[in-house]
Amino acid sequence: MTAPTSIETTEQEQHPPLYPNLEAWVIGYFTPMFLHRIPSNPRLRWCAEWWDHAEAIARLTLLWTSWEAARWQPEAKAGWWLDFDHHLPILIAADGPFRNCRQPEGTRAGKHEPPPVPDISPAPTDWWD
Repeated sequence: MTAPTSIETTEQEQHPPLYPNLEAWVIGYFTPMFLHRIPSNPRLRWCAEWWDHAEAIARLTLLWTSWEAARWQPEAKAGWWLDFDHHLPILIAADGPFRNCRQPEGTRAGKHEPPPVPDISPAPTDWWD
């Protein structure tokens, strides 16, 4: 990894992130703002251990970093909402990254089960040449 340029450093100093990391953003902004419908809707999925789901981390990281950038660029906010409207239904869908998980309900315990990763074979040696 290369060191940030002076332009990048200046940008970070002028526009520091509101949330220091993805977890802080998910807990402080995303969850209270957008997940309030999850506990009462059996068609939607969320996992308390969201951080153990690679697809969720990728999608949430994209949303967090673009949200932080859009805070300083008003013209980018509409684009953030388009990204959000695309990713949220995928994240919380019954067949999304949390499909094997469930929220606790009454006396029924919650369940955390990351999706299995399929087998994969590397390409032959000269495949990409």
